[in-house]
Amino acid sequence: MTYRPSEPRKPILSGNAGSPAVTFSTKDFPGFSTKDLKALELYYSRQLTRHRKPEKRVGWQNAQSQRVRFEAFLLVGPLAGAKILDVGCGLGAFYGYLREKRIRADYTGVDLFPGLIEEAGRVYPKAHFEVRNVFSRPFPAGSFDYAFLSGVFNMKVRDNWKYMKALLTLVLGQTRKAVAFNALNVEAGIRERNRFTVSPGDLVAFGRGLGVSRVHLMDHYHRLDLTLFLYKR
Repeated sequence: MTYRPSEPRKPILSGNAGSPAVTFSTKDFPGFSTKDLKALELYYSRQLTRHRKPEKRVGWQNAQSQRVRFEAFLLVGPLAGAKILDVGCGLGAFYGYLREKRIRADYTGVDLFPGLIEEAGRVYPKAHFEVRNVFSRPFPAGSFDYAFLSGVFNMKVRDNWKYMKALLTLVLGQTRKAVAFNALNVEAGIRERNRFTVSPGDLVAFGRGLGVSRVHLMDHYHRLDLTLFLYKR
């Protein structure tokens, strides 16, 4: 199902039926144009309907490509017993990975698309998922220990740096310890024009500009990818 940004939407929620639906507006997506928002919705609605494999339905090439990024995330800090926010959780694969590794954490997954949240809730009924735009409906400050964003910044928009700064600043305010996110490595020579890529040096400089205590770059776990840890303390 495809939604247009200007149309109201009925929320499809799992385990959180009292939450309002997410509406798309450029004021809630710094750095996006109206065209970018429509492209974002169209891309994920197509992925969800065209593919059967869970990883392809949220834009990854294969299951290993998704898993290797989760493996990198685990190195951010001790996650057992931590309160975790998964921004852009898709079908909840990171929660599934944590379960596989027997890491018990207080997990919350949020995504913009009701179809994804509905399916995530069916696959993982014990997890907490909700349709939520953290720009328009932020969590209270310090609600989580760690936050994770996987693949959130891969799509090229009008001003990716502005979007990254706004979203990461917001999410940092909602966490107590650290935020981990990934981005595509420009040095991999990715040719798709709709993909946003960054250099390792630029990503580190960007992270340091967010006013965090320290940053840590991981760049040897996947040839296409970079992961940056932003530590608040």
